Amino acid sequence: MYNFILQIFAMLSLGTIIFLVARTLPRISETETVNVPERKANRWSSFPFEKIDVAVNAFLEKFLRKIKLILMKTDNMVSRHLNKFKKNGSIDNDGGNGLTK
Repeated sequence: MYNFILQIFAMLSLGTIIFLVARTLPRISETETVNVPERKANRWSSFPFEKIDVAVNAFLEKFLRKIKLILMKTDNMVSRHLNKFKKNGSIDNDGGNGLTK
């Protein structure tokens, strides 16, 4: 019972904080701008983000394809191993959970 009361108190406190933040949020204006020096603005505008994005996408595609291939090979290996068990009869007909009826 003590834990339940503490949880209710924590949720009410969290709700109060969210309510107060939600009330003050409209007061923050979006028109305020921060003055950025020209030197830093020019440096980032010439940065090749598009080339980096293309390179990352190409790397990610190759990496995911290799991971998929490894997973498929592993799945085939496990399937062959399970089929060997089936052929040898070492798995009983109780569903493989080891429980006796």
